[in-house]
Amino acid sequence: MAASLLRLHFHDCFGCDGSVLLDSSGTIISEKRSNPNRNSARGFEKACPETVSCADILAIAARDSTVLTGGPRWEVPLGRRDSLDASISGSNYNIPAPNNTFQTILTKFKLKGLDIVDLVALSGKPLFLFCVSIT
Repeated sequence: MAASLLRLHFHDCFGCDGSVLLDSSGTIISEKRSNPNRNSARGFEKACPETVSCADILAIAARDSTVLTGGPRWEVPLGRRDSLDASISGSNYNIPAPNNTFQTILTKFKLKGLDIVDLVALSGKPLFLFCVSIT
C-alpha cells in the first residue's frame, strides 16, 4: 500500500493540487482516466466529498505509509488548495509513463525543476528491479 500511495502522490505532485483525485463532471475529464493514473485512484470523492484538502491527504498518506514501512519521514507543509479542474491531456503528457525512454523521463523531471538524483530517488525500487532483471 505504501508504494501505491507514494506513487499516487508523485503523480499528483506534478501539480500538487489534488487534481488526480477529481471525478469527471461537466467539462472536467478526470486525470484518473489518464494512462499513468488508470486504476490508481478511485472512490475518494464518494467517501469524503468536498470535505478536506485532497492534496494534503495525498501528501500525508504517502509520508505516513512510507514511515510505517520503515522508510524516511519528512515534513509535509499543509494548507495547499485543491484544484477545481483537471487536465487529462496534461496528465498524459507531463507524468512519466512506463513506456517512456529514460531521456524522456529525465526531460519531464527537468521541466518540473527536478534532476537526475530526484529521478533515481523517486524511481527507486521499480527502476532497480528492472535493471537487475535485464543483466
